[in-house]
Amino acid sequence: MPETLPQFATLDAVLEHYAQCTPEAEVAVDGTTRYGYHQLNELVNAYCQWIEARGITAGDRVALLASPGIPYLLTLMAASRLGAIYVGVNPRYSVDEIAHVIAVTDPKILLHAEVPNDDALVDRARSAAGQIDVLPVPDLHIPDLDSAPRKSPALPGDVAVIVFTSGSTGKPKGAALHHSGLINAALSQHDHLDSEPRRYISNLPINHVGAIMNTTLGCLVGGGTLVFQAKFDPAGVLDLIEIEKIETWLQVPAMFTLVVNHPDFGKADLSSLKSICIGGGAISAPTLNKLRKTGAVIFVEYGQTEVMSSLSYSEQGADDDILLNTIGKFDPRFETRIAGESGKTCAVGETGEIQARGDCVLRSYWGDETSTRNAFTSDGWLKTGDLAVLRPDGNVSIRGRLREMIKSGGYNVYPREVEAVIETHPSVAEVVVYGVADEIYGEAVHCTVECKPGRTVSAEMLKRHCTGSLANYKIPKVFSVVSTLPRLSNGKIDRAQFRHDRI
Repeated sequence: MPETLPQFATLDAVLEHYAQCTPEAEVAVDGTTRYGYHQLNELVNAYCQWIEARGITAGDRVALLASPGIPYLLTLMAASRLGAIYVGVNPRYSVDEIAHVIAVTDPKILLHAEVPNDDALVDRARSAAGQIDVLPVPDLHIPDLDSAPRKSPALPGDVAVIVFTSGSTGKPKGAALHHSGLINAALSQHDHLDSEPRRYISNLPINHVGAIMNTTLGCLVGGGTLVFQAKFDPAGVLDLIEIEKIETWLQVPAMFTLVVNHPDFGKADLSSLKSICIGGGAISAPTLNKLRKTGAVIFVEYGQTEVMSSLSYSEQGADDDILLNTIGKFDPRFETRIAGESGKTCAVGETGEIQARGDCVLRSYWGDETSTRNAFTSDGWLKTGDLAVLRPDGNVSIRGRLREMIKSGGYNVYPREVEAVIETHPSVAEVVVYGVADEIYGEAVHCTVECKPGRTVSAEMLKRHCTGSLANYKIPKVFSVVSTLPRLSNGKIDRAQFRHDRI
């Protein structure tokens, strides 16, 4: 059984707890820089004094433009300790994208830290910031900064961070996530994946809920160590796993695929790995097969920004069918259901929408009452927009997005079901299935495929591959093959690029 951990009140309380219990334990590694819990906790206190001197108080927003690294961790924790609200900004953002984040959240300050190979970062920040102060993250080793202990004025239900949705439909919205929701999600992850202090790679963008919850808090609630990688690089990931003895490896499918297909994958010593967790989408069978060779226990998880990142996990020892075709089981600590259009809970085998309620859901879309209201049912269930079915074994299979469901000739076609079949073709790396307006069928099923390096495939070959596995109406009418599928900044496929012909 996992060790029972404290119910931390705020994000920074996690750091404070281990600064007292295991002060010398390593908390963060960033290149050649290493910090223990006590030392980093004192730097957070000093950072609080510096931020306060800029007029920032509880409830104010503190924005940070940076790569994964110690400046990110310090800023996240200092904002929490002041009762302020952290807003991460991806350094890959354009001036307009940065300006949108600033317009929505109205931060008191926009901080920045050095980003590899980006000399124009500060210029973009200043162009986007308007009247808001743009300052570098300070040197916290200045002797006159006070590192005296302090306690956050925030309550567990207060907003801790604002995380922008991926922007796959319209302008990104700022999801206001609270302390207790993020901490409970992190405790759930710790129980499922770790149950002891673990060493994690932290290389997801600092504006992403996967960075804040999964690869930061999910590690720290158990007293683990964050090993930062400023920019994802497959060879660099393999080096970090080997050199830093990484134990828990959590990435999105595209990142795993790039790493396992790297020439050095079979040469690196990955024996330190204990858990691998796949989040943010479905993994392909070839990638899963290669990950199996590490000997680590492999999990899948499911969630989205609005539910603090994760609601479900596969069980330890799950077979390939579960890992490839399900999102595991909902964690009973969260209030979840699969519901039909009437709001009635679906029976086993019946497709409906995943919905969640209670402490695991966002407080609001920041400054957007209409979107917040539309996101919930009349009785308070968050509508995730994800269609799923409960299997007899208790695992849940995703059928697609509610808005992505294709109505073709009177039939419902769930893109994920079709994608799963096409992905098994040996030449296919990744695939997107989508609907296109059609005079006869209402919508026709189309797909776009990205091939594996050095491989090719024809539309006729893909059609033959689908025959026998899919009903005729589910087989795409059009197969397109491209060199690279479009992607969002977080590495996920940008499905919005395929929706312009939808009805």
